[in-house]
Amino acid sequence: MHALLVSAHVEPGRDEEGLAYLRTNVLPQLKQVPGLLSGYWLATTDGESLAIVLFEDEESAQEMAQSGLPNAPQPPGATLGKIEVREVVAHT
Repeated sequence: MHALLVSAHVEPGRDEEGLAYLRTNVLPQLKQVPGLLSGYWLATTDGESLAIVLFEDEESAQEMAQSGLPNAPQPPGATLGKIEVREVVAHT
């Protein structure tokens, strides 16, 4: 299993707008992504939004990191930041 760690900068006062976009546009599309297991979006703090998205294998995670996310429309008021793929070495 591999995790995709994603950060984004969110403009002040646009958290709710971005969250609504995430729920109505992004999440339904992600459910169709091959190899996707689950995703977790953390509350925005100091203008930084974080997400952890789990994939069955490294290939699926790398595909999303290299072409899926960079080519996806960005939520209103958000700018994509760092994208990392890491192996999950333990979980409960």
